[in-house]
Amino acid sequence: MSKLRAPDQPPGGAAPARHPVPRGRRRARKGTGLTPFYHGLLLGCCAGMTCALAIGVIGFLVTRPTAPAPAVAAPAAVPQPAAGARPGGAAQPQASIDVTLTHLGDLQVRIEAKVSAPGSYDPITRAQVVAWTDMVAMPMAHRQGPIVMAEVPGQPGTYQALTQVAMVGEYNVTVETRQPMASRTDKRLNVQEVGKG
Repeated sequence: MSKLRAPDQPPGGAAPARHPVPRGRRRARKGTGLTPFYHGLLLGCCAGMTCALAIGVIGFLVTRPTAPAPAVAAPAAVPQPAAGARPGGAAQPQASIDVTLTHLGDLQVRIEAKVSAPGSYDPITRAQVVAWTDMVAMPMAHRQGPIVMAEVPGQPGTYQALTQVAMVGEYNVTVETRQPMASRTDKRLNVQEVGKG
């Protein structure tokens, strides 16, 4: 029995007196560090971050860098050919057109156009010339044309046509040459019912 002694009993001496612990009070435990819950939480966070880092490094090493895709440019607007432009070639020089409008009374209008070559102003004969009339206050409502204009005998390069407009008002008259040189011009005329222009 002498060999069996309490762990805190010194050898060869009497056991120290223990102080009784009053009921309702516990001994304070010495702090041992983290609780098992926080210990597991910390371990899980460290393991998760290590796995994420490993996956990121492997992905960085495995993938190859690629050049950025070129920006898709908007399709360029196709320019519309100007009057007199030849397909696939340079634009033709435009004819010069001098328009004279005369109100003859009773809503009748005479359209006269002198057509000449650009630069030299030589009259252009045997041209294909047409005209349109359109009321300014009501566009397209009273539009007339194409009105074919004929060359005046004895006056090379001068073309005329007679037309009757729908009602009193201001009219825009467009004259266009199609052959041999393409060109167009606009001029306005105020048509009165009784008076002459």
